[in-house]
Amino acid sequence: MQRLLVTGGAGFIGSNFARYMLKKYRDLHVTVFDKLTYAGRVENLQDVAENFVGRYTFAQGDICDAERVTEVLATYEIDTVVNFAAETHVDRSILDPNAFIQTDVFGSYVLLEAAHKAGNLRYHQISTDEVYGHIEGDHRSKESDNLAPRSPYAASKAGGDHLVNSYFITYGLPITISRGANNIGPYQYPEKALPLFATNALNDQPLPVYGDGQQRRDYQYVGDHCQAITSFCKRG
Repeated sequence: MQRLLVTGGAGFIGSNFARYMLKKYRDLHVTVFDKLTYAGRVENLQDVAENFVGRYTFAQGDICDAERVTEVLATYEIDTVVNFAAETHVDRSILDPNAFIQTDVFGSYVLLEAAHKAGNLRYHQISTDEVYGHIEGDHRSKESDNLAPRSPYAASKAGGDHLVNSYFITYGLPITISRGANNIGPYQYPEKALPLFATNALNDQPLPVYGDGQQRRDYQYVGDHCQAITSFCKRG
């Protein structure tokens, strides 16, 4: 892994991952590829651009644009792709499922096809524990558990995961998939639960609660998640 493409790298977890990798590996060049939607902001990478001159490049584009993806892989001589690019908010997926299918399923297909045609590049897919659906009691999901998505967002991510696995089985593409829990940390867009609760509380606004409020969630700090992804990329 010498030349890394981080798709969706201007978003919350992606920008933290790009920063983490550049700090950890001094011989690594990172290209961030991002469409720059509402949650993907170049401001999230301002310090990266200033501190890693010559080792960091930003390329704007959409992972659904096959021509642009192929161009970026060739131009920056990418050998490893880590795909963070996704529509991720459950509520938004209920209001507009189309955007989720396009990015999370078709976009994953475009990246996989480009990685395969470029010589079977190393590919890691960032997924979510949402693909397992409702978790009963104290059960902890295992990768062998059945997928049972309960929202268009979760279903689109599960669809992307199945495509990724199919490219390993069919074409021998070297892939890994990680399904993280809810992340917290710097650069998180304020629509997510913890920053939303914090900002609403500061502004004396109601805290949105679903059902009876007795649900439980697993949370992980984004820096720990980035460290785990690095392990997958290196040893997965």
